[in-house]
Amino acid sequence: MKLRRTAALAGPLALLLAGCSSLPWMGDEDTPLPGTRVPVMLLGDGPSADPMLADVPVQLPPARPSETWPQDGGSASHAPGHLAAPASLKRAWSAGIGEGAAGGARLLGRPVVADGKVFAVDGAGSVTAVSAGDGRRVWRWEPEGRDGSDRLGGGGLAFADGRLYVTESWGEVAALDAASGTELWRRNLLAPIRSAPAFAEGRVLVRTADNQLFVLGAAEGDVLWRHAGLFEQTGILGASSPAVVGERVIVTYSSGEVFALALADGSPIWTDTLLRPRRTLAIGTISDITGAPAVADGRVFLAGSGGETAAFSLGRGDRLWDHDLTSLFTPWPAGEFVFLASERGELISLLAGNGRIRWVAPLNAAAAKDETPALWAGPVLAGGRLLLASSSGVLASVSPANGEILERLSFPGRATQPPVVAGGTVYILTDGGELHAFR
Repeated sequence: MKLRRTAALAGPLALLLAGCSSLPWMGDEDTPLPGTRVPVMLLGDGPSADPMLADVPVQLPPARPSETWPQDGGSASHAPGHLAAPASLKRAWSAGIGEGAAGGARLLGRPVVADGKVFAVDGAGSVTAVSAGDGRRVWRWEPEGRDGSDRLGGGGLAFADGRLYVTESWGEVAALDAASGTELWRRNLLAPIRSAPAFAEGRVLVRTADNQLFVLGAAEGDVLWRHAGLFEQTGILGASSPAVVGERVIVTYSSGEVFALALADGSPIWTDTLLRPRRTLAIGTISDITGAPAVADGRVFLAGSGGETAAFSLGRGDRLWDHDLTSLFTPWPAGEFVFLASERGELISLLAGNGRIRWVAPLNAAAAKDETPALWAGPVLAGGRLLLASSSGVLASVSPANGEILERLSFPGRATQPPVVAGGTVYILTDGGELHAFR
């Protein structure tokens, strides 16, 4: 395949690699190290639609109302399906939730919505609760003992049974009373955390940056069991939360490893990897998986930064299909289709059963030639549309039928995390610490 050098994705690449262990352009200029220089970007042909599927209609499951978005991905499976939302949106309110991410980094955790409140973690690890109705602040919790040495975008949240579980980037997990913000317990895992916790069956599941999965008892934070993958020196800022379906946990690590584990004790059920090399970007040499596993209809959908998107059977881990597609975000399965935002700024519709591509939509097609291409975070299927937020401050509504952009709404700031949908409202958290509500 013929390759060509391009700088078209320099802007998104800088956002994606903001958390790599070594970034030579992010500090004082030093004497170049000896050795062979490798081009940062090598782009070949992108994905293309299967012409045999041109007449296949994209049928969606009925939209279902949901008043909550309790954890990352909207549910423990990270596959909430088709959510109810208005067909047309406008910004209802905006509220500051605290500090933004430091040094141009990304905020790592999305908000969660429950009990009529929106909860969010800021760049310093503090948690703010605001009213879902008008954005008015209800309470704020600031962690004790933080020394400020780790300011990589805060942590993440999960809500269950009136409690809010918080992960902090410096390695702590805390439980708060969701009504008042009172701290109930705290546990130090002695390793950085870059992902939101997951909750299932009275357990809090936390993946650390050094490729360990800790499963804590929700009542007091005691460690029930632990699992470890291979250590990986280089990774991307952020990490995936584990998915839980029934008695199975699906966890991914920055090494590219994928494990299915028993929820009860962590015993392994099956394992695989997403490691296919793809020289579209320097990011393609990194095996990290920052998009969470999505589990629907007995299939596990995964997209990695190393250049591979794949589907596995939940039961035995059989590889059902795979593609040379790179993404930072969680695939969104709905009915017989799965939707994916690629690192190239494309939104892609695939058949869930065999991975054949129904359509490909370039989201940055309208950008000027001298304009830095935006990073698009998503998608989320709500109100019959696919919703994505961009680093250029745009909320896009896209037709699931053909990828046509139906609506663009501007908001102040830069978003690098997908939208959240609950109670007919779409929420976007910017890296500057601003929460925007659309309804």
